[in-house]
Amino acid sequence: VKVARPRRAASGPTAAEAAAWYAGKDFSADWTSWHFPNWIPLLAGHRRRRLRVLEIGSWEGRSALFFLNYLPQARLTCVDTFAGGQEHQEAAARDRAEARRLRTVEQRFDRNTAAFKHRIEKIKAPSTEALVALGLENRRFDLAYVDGGHRASEAYADGMLTWPLMARGGLMIFDDYQWTEMPEPRDNPGPGIDAFLKAVKGQYRVALKGYQLAIEKL
Repeated sequence: VKVARPRRAASGPTAAEAAAWYAGKDFSADWTSWHFPNWIPLLAGHRRRRLRVLEIGSWEGRSALFFLNYLPQARLTCVDTFAGGQEHQEAAARDRAEARRLRTVEQRFDRNTAAFKHRIEKIKAPSTEALVALGLENRRFDLAYVDGGHRASEAYADGMLTWPLMARGGLMIFDDYQWTEMPEPRDNPGPGIDAFLKAVKGQYRVALKGYQLAIEKL
């Protein structure tokens, strides 16, 4: 009897392969994996490149593990305070269990990504501080995933400070472009991302627009 082999996308992992990336890892939530079907075609042509990847907002390491597994030649710079954003801190103030989870985010990130320690640079700092330091070091990146603070001012600052670090042809992915969980519009990322796009008009092409926004630097 001939056994059918698992089907896979042209340049993507099978479901079983992707699941294996996360086997034995410790996560409290999954806000990320539903984006993988969009990321795979965006990044398919870069799988064998030695990409320099910047991640702003790493949390427990789920997106970091995707980049490290799907892009096996890439090196990843992760920027996070591991203190949570506005919504996390407000939840922690109301609930002791949430407070405990928040206190141990960095420990889970370290455990989840331990196998890739040689390919990760972890910068524990506010993104504005870290991005300025990277700029002063004349660092450049081919891919940036911006998933930091959710306030419009934070998303705008992350965009503006990351843009000069992007190599020509580099891809910048903003998470939560359509996130509207906070009642005050300026406490959501969208207005800040739109302001950033206006500031760099003519310098990019849109590669993806939906809940996430991806642009390529011209």
